[in-house]
Amino acid sequence: MHKIFLTTILLSLILGSCTNTAKDQSNKEVQADSSSTSKDYPRLGRVEVLDPAMLNIVDSTTQVEKLADGMTWAEGPVWVKEGNYLLYSDTRQNIIYQWSEAAGLQEFIKPAGFEGPGTYSEEEGTNGLLINQQGQLVACDHGNRRIAQIDLKTKKKETLVGNWEGKKFNSPNDICQHPNGDYYFTDPPYGLPGRESDTETKEIKENGVYKVNQKGEAVQVVSNLARPNGITLSADAKQVFVALSDGNNPYIMAYDIKPDGLLSEGRIFFDFKKNFPEESLAADGIKVDANGNMYAAAGDGVVVINSTGKPIGRIRSTVHTANCAFAADGYLYLTSTDQLLRIKLKI
Repeated sequence: MHKIFLTTILLSLILGSCTNTAKDQSNKEVQADSSSTSKDYPRLGRVEVLDPAMLNIVDSTTQVEKLADGMTWAEGPVWVKEGNYLLYSDTRQNIIYQWSEAAGLQEFIKPAGFEGPGTYSEEEGTNGLLINQQGQLVACDHGNRRIAQIDLKTKKKETLVGNWEGKKFNSPNDICQHPNGDYYFTDPPYGLPGRESDTETKEIKENGVYKVNQKGEAVQVVSNLARPNGITLSADAKQVFVALSDGNNPYIMAYDIKPDGLLSEGRIFFDFKKNFPEESLAADGIKVDANGNMYAAAGDGVVVINSTGKPIGRIRSTVHTANCAFAADGYLYLTSTDQLLRIKLKI
């Protein structure tokens, strides 16, 4: 009987030890899983406050986080709210990348633009991206000289619009969508084989801005710009802003939208040469928040401009930045040459 009793005690101790070990291991696994979703990304850069209003947008001590690198020319970020991930282009690698907190960086579509044999141009991939009102991905496709619509699930591509008056576009660069469903996009020559000096493949003389309706019909709404680049709507959707990546005229232009969707004569909303005379700055991608503040990718980060055209601050990433995008997670994402960055905002 004593043997049975001692054996029972011994078994209880062994089983208890095993159970505690399993619990400890389980706790460690949970902690590991928890920490893996809260990564400590490298931090760089700084916030430069030019006006106290900047502090309503971001804390002065907040730094930029580096999420990924290895790209060649990162561009056109867009947040996919339903999937909780970011998509962005690499115009030179001809890839659309996908990034999420959970899965990190992965290829979403390759090739994203030009699909033919050989190489078409230095920047033959996609550029600006947006999620339209139907939840589809819309891409400015350099290599195929079109605006493409891409199903997020099947990744099937189709042409939304590919020409104006029977002539192929140059290389659609950036795009926005009006609440009425119309698209506005810029069409500079950066994706052509000869870029600005291309005379063989360029079919449209102007580097224009276009409006496209839901039927896929394009109308040229601006024709007098040398290097139109980023494009976005005002917070009330009554104006279109166009950024000029033009060293001689580094402006952001503003155009009133007429009842028929055409644009008024443009006016200078912001002049980089006037506001930053000591630097050679010009905007690439631009976005506007709900309060009317503009975020213009320029130089080594983003210049924040209020609704009256006054610069109120800068996000200095230390890396040349081409574009930016707001996200539902409260961050502003930056595509910066070979890197994907972000910074936490307060808006």
